[in-house]
Amino acid sequence: MVHVKYKCLIASKLLAAACISFSALTTALQTVTAQEMPSIAKQDGVSQLKGERDKEKENEVANLFESMRAGAKLPRLKRIGHRDSLEQEVCTIVLTGKPRKYSSTNTFGFYATESPNSASPELTKVALFNDLHPKGNPSWTRYSVAVWSVRDPLSGKLTYLVGVELFWSAATEFFDYYFTDDIYYHNDWKKSIAPQCRGR
Repeated sequence: MVHVKYKCLIASKLLAAACISFSALTTALQTVTAQEMPSIAKQDGVSQLKGERDKEKENEVANLFESMRAGAKLPRLKRIGHRDSLEQEVCTIVLTGKPRKYSSTNTFGFYATESPNSASPELTKVALFNDLHPKGNPSWTRYSVAVWSVRDPLSGKLTYLVGVELFWSAATEFFDYYFTDDIYYHNDWKKSIAPQCRGR
């Protein structure tokens, strides 16, 4: 009987020691996590932030876009003031922190900047693109800009997520959407839009 009590006493002490060790480990992990959270938030980028569309900065980017084309003596493109697909995609990137699979091509670019009125490689690439149709007519006649401003809750610093994209003429786009196979696919972009960004 004494032997059993002795075993129980040992087991109780071991259990208490284990509880203390577990408590210490939990505290240590919480401390490390608290110390690392700021850097994780920064690495995660805009996903930790809330933002809003900034029309004033959109105008700045548009003016820069047009001056770059004028300086390169390229045909002037008509600006689309409001493009649902581009605006909602930029909004989705801000909310989810997940960039588009291809963030930069000749015809579109997405990038983050603290100075929207400064040229970026992505903006330059799109602004200076001059693809010509085989008959000599520009196949891209329009463009649009979307800018979302986000404030880092830790530093208070403002960052801007910019999206710029080239588009065909309204007539060409209408024909493609309703008289080609694209009639089945031209709204596929909506599938990747965050619910909070739909209709923005």
